[in-house]
Amino acid sequence: MRKFVIYTIVIVLMMTLITMPLTVPLFKSSTPYSMFNTGWDGIARFAMFLHSKGIRLVPLFQSFDMENLKDKNGVLVIIAPDTAYTSAELAQIRDFVKRGNTLLIADDFGKGDQILRALNLPVRISKYPLKDFFYEKDDRIIVAVRISDPVLGRNVSRIIMNEPSAIIVSEKGEVYSSKVAMVNLHMGQFPLLAEVPYGDGKVVVLADPDILTNQLFPRNRQFISNLIDHLGGGAVYIDEAHHMDFNLYSAGTVTITRILPVNTARKILIIAGMAILLIEIGVLNYLTGPISALINRFFREKKEDLITLAVQISKRNGWDEREVLAMIERMGG
Repeated sequence: MRKFVIYTIVIVLMMTLITMPLTVPLFKSSTPYSMFNTGWDGIARFAMFLHSKGIRLVPLFQSFDMENLKDKNGVLVIIAPDTAYTSAELAQIRDFVKRGNTLLIADDFGKGDQILRALNLPVRISKYPLKDFFYEKDDRIIVAVRISDPVLGRNVSRIIMNEPSAIIVSEKGEVYSSKVAMVNLHMGQFPLLAEVPYGDGKVVVLADPDILTNQLFPRNRQFISNLIDHLGGGAVYIDEAHHMDFNLYSAGTVTITRILPVNTARKILIIAGMAILLIEIGVLNYLTGPISALINRFFREKKEDLITLAVQISKRNGWDEREVLAMIERMGG
């Protein structure tokens, strides 16, 4: 009876651990371009995609000098900032990139251009929207089809953009509009993504933050995956501090109830029952006995072979057999 109670307790504990509810942290925000915003204008899908690739995500809620950004390693992602950066923060960004890290600025009409000017880069983001003859449904949904970089263009035939801007003053780019695009009444082919080396690092500028939003993520998934590969490894720091109306309207935990399927529960009970039955009828003893005998026989034969060899060598060299055997015994042979 005592064994039955023990086995029952073990099975109950095992089933409890498998079905125990899982509590995980949950944060929500309604701020546009926030990694905590699951609405159409948030980037929660982009953040979850980074996490699924095994990348460590670190949201930055404070100014960069308080975060001591210059001593960190990885990729800094700044998406549509609408709050100006202080001179101390710009110095932190400068040192961060110079040391060999990567900065991604995805912006159209925000404060991203302030960083480009502070770093004195030959790249600017136009304050005017880009218009193109290649669009979907209405002229705000621009379609980019020319991708010159092989990594960014891998398995990508088009990029869907929502009212993008354009990159100006850049010698070259990695993604372009068509040749008949127009920005502020100027027609031509404009870069939409450009990369500029800076110190030992690099700055990647994307002229449309909406590419990364939850709304367009499904259509740009492969391009975003390529972009992540292009940026390089390490942790990804996402700037939340420079969204003027940033808020966490919900902060707490969510409980995920794990329900064990009936078929799985049956299999676990059958396996546990068979294990108990094998223990009770002593089958394990029958199995361990022959295995132990086989191991002992193997080592005994090895020892006998060693003794025979030692006797033969002793006779050949005229040594005292007893002394040689005693020496082997002391050595553990």
